[in-house]
Amino acid sequence: YLLDETGLSVVSDIDDTVKLSNVLDKKTLIRNTFLKEFESVPGMADVYRRWADERGAKFHFVSSSPWQLFEDLGSFLSNAGFPPAAFHLKSVRLKDRTVLNLLKDPQENKVQVIESILTSYPRRTFVLVGDTGERDPEVYGEVARRHPDRILRMFLRNVTGEVKGSARFSKAFAGVSSSKWYLFGDPQSELHLPPPDTCAPGI
Repeated sequence: YLLDETGLSVVSDIDDTVKLSNVLDKKTLIRNTFLKEFESVPGMADVYRRWADERGAKFHFVSSSPWQLFEDLGSFLSNAGFPPAAFHLKSVRLKDRTVLNLLKDPQENKVQVIESILTSYPRRTFVLVGDTGERDPEVYGEVARRHPDRILRMFLRNVTGEVKGSARFSKAFAGVSSSKWYLFGDPQSELHLPPPDTCAPGI
C-alpha cells in the first residue's frame, strides 16, 4: 500500500464504525461476526468515497480483529463500496507466541499501531474515525496529545448516547481542542472535513 509523502490519511476503526457489530453486547457481537452476513454502517462508504475522490484521502483500517478475518473483512468492505485501504489487524496464531496478543491491552495496542503508521508517513496529515463503544476516544485523545500538528480531525460514531461534555470525554480529550473532535450519528450529514488549506490547530 504505497502512499505519497504528503497528503491526507484516514485511520479508521472497523467494528461499529464501518461495520455493524454491537461490540457492547458480546452475544450479538459473536453472532454478527461469525454467524451473520456482515452489514455496513449506513452512509460510511459514501463518506469515505467522497473523501477519497474530493481530497485524495488514503485509508488505514486498524482493528483488534485477528488477521484470520482479513479476507472476509476485505471482501465485505470492497463489496460495500469502501475505497481501497491498508489493514492493520491483530496477529494471532494458536501455535506460537502471537497467541499472547489476545492478552494485550486493546488501548495500548491500538495506540502503538497508529503510532507506527504516523512514523511511517511523517509528512502526512491524519483524520481518525472510530466509535464510542470501546476505547477509541481514549486512544485518539492520547494520539492527538502526542501529535497535535498531525491530527486534523477525530470523528466518533456515538453508539453509547454520551454527550460531548461527559466526564469520560473530558478525561479522554484533556488538553485537546474541542474543535478537533466530534461525535456523530448520521455520517453523510455530520462528517465534514475542513478546507484543504486548513492546518490542524495546536492543542
